[in-house]
Amino acid sequence: MKGRININRPTTGIQRVVLPRVGFIKVGYKEKAANGKEYPKSVDYFIPTGKYAGLFTKAYGEKPQTIQIVFPDDAPEKVCNEMYEYRDDDGRRIAYGDGETFFVWNGKQYCQYSTKDYPNLMAGVAEKHPNRAVLNGGDGWIVTLTVTFIVPLVRGVGGVWQFTTKGTASTIPNIRDTFDAILEEKKFVKGIIFDMNVQFAVSQKPGDRSRYPVVTIVPNESEGNLFAVKESFKPVQLVEQK
Repeated sequence: MKGRININRPTTGIQRVVLPRVGFIKVGYKEKAANGKEYPKSVDYFIPTGKYAGLFTKAYGEKPQTIQIVFPDDAPEKVCNEMYEYRDDDGRRIAYGDGETFFVWNGKQYCQYSTKDYPNLMAGVAEKHPNRAVLNGGDGWIVTLTVTFIVPLVRGVGGVWQFTTKGTASTIPNIRDTFDAILEEKKFVKGIIFDMNVQFAVSQKPGDRSRYPVVTIVPNESEGNLFAVKESFKPVQLVEQK
């Protein structure tokens, strides 16, 4: 596994303002079956959750498939954070890291290791602590991508939204690779307007026609997007009731 790109950025000594998290964006929800049990159900549109979900819906309607987002920082660990985690069958966290730097439990504490020094570190953890996933032919590692961003068109509240995914075969590489490519090319992503899109993909496995949502981000500073974002910063007009 390769680590994320590293870019040396000058420090100005100015303390950055940390924006509060105002909600989460999801592409699924829990559906209750006839037997009373809840099951996850995937959808091909974005669902806002949290106290300010109503403001999101006011801006985008009930089932938006595309929203505009802006990253408030250039650092991947802050706004496009990919985390690897390995747990045993009892749920205890054996190791975690970012794909390059890992912290591994030695029975007393977490010790730091680098894949530069130990290129087979992840396989070694799985071999030493086999869990059900490993015994079933997997590698045992869980990969999670957490994306933190501003949604400019959601007016009336200032803060960041988060989207979290474990879609290692589709959504994670789509978002991560686009983010890294723009960061590597321009040396920044902060302030760039991206379209975040979601649509169903159909499994290509023989005999399996299941559908799953795939989320992508596309830099889009078209005239329409620039105008919409610019308009969103205008003061909210209050309607006086007569």
